[in-house]
This record gives sequence, C-alpha cells and structure tokens, in this order.
Amino acid sequence: MPCEHLFHSGCILPWLGKTNCCPLCHLEIPIDNPEYEELRKNKERRKRGEHSEHLQEKVIEKYKSGDGYKKISKSLNIPLSSIKSIIKKWKEYGTCANLPRAGRPHKLSDRVKRRLVRKATKSPLTTLKELKATAAEMGETVHMTTVARVLRQTELYGRVAKRNTLGNKQMCNQS
Repeated sequence: MPCEHLFHSGCILPWLGKTNCCPLCHLEIPIDNPEYEELRKNKERRKRGEHSEHLQEKVIEKYKSGDGYKKISKSLNIPLSSIKSIIKKWKEYGTCANLPRAGRPHKLSDRVKRRLVRKATKSPLTTLKELKATAAEMGETVHMTTVARVLRQTELYGRVAKRNTLGNKQMCNQS
C-alpha cells in the first residue's frame, strides 16, 4: 500500500476488489483505468449536485442552435432551473467550468501566522500586544482580536496580560 499500512493478502485483496482505498486511512490508490476515473469524477459531481462537463456542453450547443430552455430541459431530461443556471453561468463567464470563489482574503500571511504561533508556544507569557507588535514588525498591521483568533485556531488560548496578584493581596491586607 502507498500509505505503508500492512495487511494480510487474504484480507486486502477482496477489499481492493471492491474499492481502491486503504481500509484504515482511506488514502486513494491511483489506478490506470480511465473509465473508472471518469466514473469517480461523475460520482463526486453528483454528490455536489453538479452535471458533467459533457452534459453542460450539450446544453450550450442546444442553446446556441436556438432551442428554448423548456425544449432543452425536455430533450436532456434536466430540470429547467439547472438549464437556466448553466446558461447564465456560460453567458456571464464564458465557461461552464466551476470557478474558484473569491472569498475574503486572509488578513495574515501563513508566514506571519507561523511566527506568531512559534513565539506564543516558546514563551507562554507573551501577551497579545507583544504578538501584535511582532506582526507589525513583519509588515502586517492587525487588530489584537485577529491575533487571538489565529492563536485559537491552533488551540492556544488565554494570551492576555497577567494580573498582578501581589497587588491584590496588598489591597486585601489594607482593608
């Protein structure tokens, strides 16, 4: 197995006859069968509710030839709403391929994130202000809540200034 898990041949061969992945880690084993690869891609598309590229191209061809939405829907046995969305996407972007979404860009680069996490792990008493200053030294100015969010994502919590417990004890003794 490419994942280096070891199995008895009497156990693994029937498994590999049914599927092409490791039974422990589910790492997919590459195979040289193009038909199987096409079936796998189509199965993933159906899970996501997508139509195959070939079918989308047929929709566009029929639309270019002058067929109406309802006629295309009936001839290809695809819901009318899917026909509309395929054609709308083709008109807007010139393609039917799934394009990546823009999304909101990250405020901190991966390099700065790694550095903040490294600094917070090395010295646990580092405050958020100090980590914010470290990010500023690297050229990225961010709010302290952003720094805290980055640390929470790596399961580092509680980066605030330590309270002066000695001062609290003095206050208690005075009263």
